[in-house]
Amino acid sequence: MKKKLVASLAAAMVLGVAGTSFAATNAFSDVQKGHWSYDAVNQLQKDGIIEGTGDGKFVGDRAISRYEMAIIVAKAMTKTDKVVDAKDKAIITKLTAEYSAELDKLGARIDKVESITANDVKFDGFVRGRYDSDSSTSKGQDAINQNGGNKHYLFVLNGTVKVNDQWAVKFGNELRYGYTQNDKGWGYGGDGGQLFRGWAEGKVGEVSVAAGRKWFGYGDCGAIGQESTGLWLDFGKTLKTSLFVAKPKTGIGMASFNADGSRVMNGDTQVNGARETSLYGINFNGDISSDINVNLLVGGNKKEYNNGSITAKVPMSSWQQLTLGVKLSPEMKLTTSYLKTNADDFNKRIHVRLDYKGADNNVPGSYGMYARYFKFDANGAPAADDEWGSVPNNAKGWIIGYNRVLAKNINWETLYSQQTQNTSEANNKTDRKLIRTQFQFNF
Repeated sequence: MKKKLVASLAAAMVLGVAGTSFAATNAFSDVQKGHWSYDAVNQLQKDGIIEGTGDGKFVGDRAISRYEMAIIVAKAMTKTDKVVDAKDKAIITKLTAEYSAELDKLGARIDKVESITANDVKFDGFVRGRYDSDSSTSKGQDAINQNGGNKHYLFVLNGTVKVNDQWAVKFGNELRYGYTQNDKGWGYGGDGGQLFRGWAEGKVGEVSVAAGRKWFGYGDCGAIGQESTGLWLDFGKTLKTSLFVAKPKTGIGMASFNADGSRVMNGDTQVNGARETSLYGINFNGDISSDINVNLLVGGNKKEYNNGSITAKVPMSSWQQLTLGVKLSPEMKLTTSYLKTNADDFNKRIHVRLDYKGADNNVPGSYGMYARYFKFDANGAPAADDEWGSVPNNAKGWIIGYNRVLAKNINWETLYSQQTQNTSEANNKTDRKLIRTQFQFNF
């Protein structure tokens, strides 16, 4: 009975027909005077026990009106503990018996709504506020933080909608302010203000399938860490295997060539051809022991890009990345990654990260510390993740950081980095010092 009371009242709120007071002496308009419940509910209204429907109407014995009456009765039932007058209690008991069928149906309806909300639609995301002290010195180049803004904000919303027991649709969006140098105000992370990402996930036999636009990366995301549109197939348990073909949002630099095949000096350009260049490959992930994990990524892409007006050679058309994770102790982990492409020069990426402990958003007071060294050559990856500008391409340096859970789902992180950018350009190297602190509220 208690569950039915709660469910029925919740149904009233969900259906949007409860919660406002009567505007007239007669609690209901358009009511059939012959129905005994008219006088009963008016008496309860006069005694201040109930309020009525949203539009103040009670339409007698039509099916919808009985549901409206059941909603009013449900509200009255939740207040029986506070009712002193025996006469009012008797009225509520009589009304409950009269509209028991409708109350049961309302309870079933709200159970269905709760089931959909709890099991078929789920949301998560976070709100982040960040402050950067970002400085650089170079020959004839402005500071990296050229927009003059140190405050950055980001709102991320992700959703999952269950299709059936095997498939679900997932989506996400980002609303941000000044989060990168190109963000000059509040705006969407997606193109044209549309959803940033949207894809379907499901199972075909023992193979997991994802298709659409989503963020993906393997290993430490040194080779790939991009919003991409494509197809992903995952299978295997001991040795987890992933096959993929995808077009990244940005990433691959193109170099123009003369008719004789010689490279055009200063012809490098970040052509939007990244979207026209399909990445494809295979990723293997497995545990050698309880303390050692290995990830191997092998991939490739088109060798040339032609949009009708220019022909550009892709500096890298094949690449391999090996990532090794070693648990040194229960509280310390070392991750090393080495990536090499088939580019003619500046074709490697090296990343070493040492983690101590780790912040758990469900455990207030938990914390983690880390130290990182990176050397990312200009042609060392097809579509790497630069972590919002803290570890950009064509740079080398180190980072130390600390993060702590201040309260459940509230995380604070700060880091300090010294790095040299434009390492492939002898006359345009940039020394950079970055201090970043941020607060993130997860939900």
